Amino acid sequence: MSSLYRPIVAIAGLNGSLGQQTLKALLSPEFINDFQLPIRVLTRNLSNLDGNVYYSADMAQYLYADYDDPEVLDAALEGVDVVINLLGMYPRSWIRLGEAAYRIGAKLYIPSEFGPDHRYFNYESPFAEKQVQSNHARGNGIKSVQIFCGIFMEHSIPSGGHLGIDLPGRRVTAVVQAGRPEPRVTFTSVRDVAMTIASVASRSPSSLPDTIRIAGDTWTLRQLGEYYQSLIGAGVHITTQDYSTFSQLVLDQNIPVLDQSISGHYQLAAGAGLLDYSNEWASAGMWQWRSIQHLLAGI
Repeated sequence: MSSLYRPIVAIAGLNGSLGQQTLKALLSPEFINDFQLPIRVLTRNLSNLDGNVYYSADMAQYLYADYDDPEVLDAALEGVDVVINLLGMYPRSWIRLGEAAYRIGAKLYIPSEFGPDHRYFNYESPFAEKQVQSNHARGNGIKSVQIFCGIFMEHSIPSGGHLGIDLPGRRVTAVVQAGRPEPRVTFTSVRDVAMTIASVASRSPSSLPDTIRIAGDTWTLRQLGEYYQSLIGAGVHITTQDYSTFSQLVLDQNIPVLDQSISGHYQLAAGAGLLDYSNEWASAGMWQWRSIQHLLAGI
């Protein structure tokens, strides 16, 4: 990245799934020289940093953020070029943060995504709220880049409710559409998502697309079960579940969309083939992406 563009960066959501890893990526040898330091870290609770890696004041500036107080939020973001939203499922806070990014004149807003590419869902899902925040930010006139990564590798392997994977219990269940091949699913490590965020933040906003899809590794769940079986030398029970039947359970009309199971929606998206991403946007050799084999070798 050219030294002519060295943005001031702020991240919100230090204690979420990506917070610490993203701060680490921004300050990594690969990217630290691409930013003006310190990185601003917004947190609702400055006393809740125990147990986290705490960087010196010249590397990271920890600031109180109140997403219901525009003055406090604007003060924390004053002069920032790039705002990275890593907040959990807090749609109102997403909107408030995007509005603040626009008010203070940020050049780039990276919204809270980092999951399935819900733009292709043909049914209502809790992920629709994520598109609302991006549309709102773009409507205000700020460049916004959505990053889709499938599912966090470490959250689903070796076990995780999101996709019906239980390798220690030697059971894998895949949702499959009748008459179609078993779908492939993209798994991306948390570190690789964080490094991608840092890489996007380091680039001139005018050079960036509106959406980026990344894939650390992409397998069918059957392939995953069979590979694990070969590693342990014992059988893994691999079954399938009918997509139509499963979709009726997940899309229960008696349950409000935001109260429906996030895990169920991940499985539904996987069964529809909507979690199969190619690595459309690569690291250009800046770091080595983690594979499922790498992950399982460390277990």
